[in-house]
Amino acid sequence: MASREAFEKLIEALSEREELTAEDLSDLSGLPGPELEAAISTLEALGMVEREEGIIRWLGRDVRGRVIIVRGKVDYVIHNPFEVRVFGLEELRATAKP
Repeated sequence: MASREAFEKLIEALSEREELTAEDLSDLSGLPGPELEAAISTLEALGMVEREEGIIRWLGRDVRGRVIIVRGKVDYVIHNPFEVRVFGLEELRATAKP
């Protein structure tokens, strides 16, 4: 299981360089293939990144005007007016609708 630091490195690398390949992101963050793919898919569903011809492009941290659907066995949710965190008993999948 990946550490929080690895995910923070992933976000930092994307926000600083704006465009990277999955291989570069794996090297910079330390996330192995399946965990990196899950992280990128989640960021893509949130509208924070987009993929185009093998390049992952950073779009930003703001998620506005979107409905986020989380699928999987949810353990608990923490929320406040500014943030929602969803924790699962197993791997969760997120998709977004405009």
